[in-house]
Amino acid sequence: PTISFINSQKGKQLLVANEYIFKLNKTTTTTKYWKCVVNSCSAKIHTDVHGHLVKINDEHSHPSEKETIEVREFREKFKQRAVNETTPIPRIYDEECAKAKLSDATTAILPSEREMNSGINKARRAMTPTIPTTQLFDIPEPFTKTLHDDDFLIVDKMITRRQRILLFALREQLKMLLGADTILMDETFFNLSNLLPNRLKNTYHFMFQELKSIAMQLQLNFTPKSIMSDFEPALITVIAAEFVGVTH
Repeated sequence: PTISFINSQKGKQLLVANEYIFKLNKTTTTTKYWKCVVNSCSAKIHTDVHGHLVKINDEHSHPSEKETIEVREFREKFKQRAVNETTPIPRIYDEECAKAKLSDATTAILPSEREMNSGINKARRAMTPTIPTTQLFDIPEPFTKTLHDDDFLIVDKMITRRQRILLFALREQLKMLLGADTILMDETFFNLSNLLPNRLKNTYHFMFQELKSIAMQLQLNFTPKSIMSDFEPALITVIAAEFVGVTH
C-alpha cells in the first residue's frame, strides 16, 4: 500500500495507510514500529527509519477513517498557512475549505473556524516575533510586504539614536497622497501609515521631508492646498514652515 504522513494536533507524526491512521509505538536504530491509533485494534506497520514500508499487518477491527484523515490533512494545511502567512485566519479557513472540496461526510465532522481558532492562533503567536522593547529591532520581510508581495514599508530610519520612524504605503497610495489637494491627519483613523516616536517638531519635519523626497522620486509635487489636523502646536508650526501658504 501507499503510505503517507500527517501530524497530530500536538505536532507528532502519524502514518496513514489504506485510509487508516497509525501512531509511532517504538523506534530502533533500523526500524520504526507503528500501531493503529484505535487501542483495541491490533493492526501494525513497520517502516525503516526513512519512512519506507518494511512490513504490514493491515487487519483492522474497525471501519476506515477516511473522513478523519481528511480533517487532519485540512487542519495541517490550515495551520501551516496561518503560521507562514499574515492572512486573517477566517479568510484562510474559507479558502482552504473551497480548495479542499471535502465530501459531505467530512464536512459534517469538520470543526468550524471558531473551534479551530484557539489552537491556530497559538501556533501563529509562537512564530510571531516578540514585541520589541527598544527601537533597535529587525522587521521580518513578510511584515514589509503586502499579500501580493508588493513593497509596503517605504521608510525605516533612525531620527536619533533612540528614535525611529516607519512609513507604510503602496506606490499607488503614495501617488494619491502626494498628489492630493487636501490632506487629513488624525491618529484616530482605523489605518495608520506613519508610526512616529513622538510629537516633536523635529519628528514632523523629518516625516514631511521624507515624503517630499519620495515625491521627487515619483516625479510629483507634494504641495497640498489644505491640511486638516488636531490642534497640536508643534505640528501647526511645522506645517506652516514646510508648506508655505497652505490652509491649515
